[in-house]
Amino acid sequence: MLVVVAALEDDAALWFVRAATARGVPCTVLTTQALSFPRRLSHSLSDDGFDTRIELTDGTVVDSGAVDGVLNRLVEAPTMAWRSAAAGERDYAAAELHALTVSWLHALPCPVRNRPAPDCLAGRLLHPFAAAAAATAAGLSCPRLQIGTGWSGEPAMALQLAAVARAGAGAQVRRLVCLDGAVLAEDVPEDQCAAIKRFTNTAGLHDALVGMDFLVAGGRWWFAGATPLPDLRLGGPLLVDGLLALFGAVPQMPAL
Repeated sequence: MLVVVAALEDDAALWFVRAATARGVPCTVLTTQALSFPRRLSHSLSDDGFDTRIELTDGTVVDSGAVDGVLNRLVEAPTMAWRSAAAGERDYAAAELHALTVSWLHALPCPVRNRPAPDCLAGRLLHPFAAAAAATAAGLSCPRLQIGTGWSGEPAMALQLAAVARAGAGAQVRRLVCLDGAVLAEDVPEDQCAAIKRFTNTAGLHDALVGMDFLVAGGRWWFAGATPLPDLRLGGPLLVDGLLALFGAVPQMPAL
């Protein structure tokens, strides 16, 4: 069983589901909304192992022992059923459901892209300073990043603006998708691909699905950020084939 965990409005995740299904690999979709109102959800841990069973109201059943691979795109814990509760109960339930989500996705022995991180359920989310340091160490062209006390925006925006300023007018925006360090695009220079692979190793993203942004000018690629939630559609067939191979998915032949 191949499982995709994502928000209902995640068009990129649903694109992958359609592409995998077209290749004869059906996917079981667990949306944040559906997980918020399950018929039954159990997760147990012991010295002998673990067991997770999710039953949705539409009859879908996901048993941890039957899962072969997971594409995780969660951005929040499934807490919708508790949004109208009193603040204390709502906060307690949110913390418990967050911990439950992290636990069952981490416990799965099958390939999971991406496993939750402490700061982001969709995978490791690098602070722009850490991302810039890793990019520089890997040999990527990275603009000098400075944020003073007067900066009121997001740090990620500071990195993007620094890359825009360094690349100059007329620079081309390139957004790439990388799977386990491999760039899923055929028109990226070999030396750039090698530097990106070093970046994923340095940043601890060697076994992750990552999006990377660049400003390209004069043949130079200026690093502008990384995200655990890339637009999967940018990877095209290479991404679909790569994930299906990782999950060991075998196309199902139609019955005669």
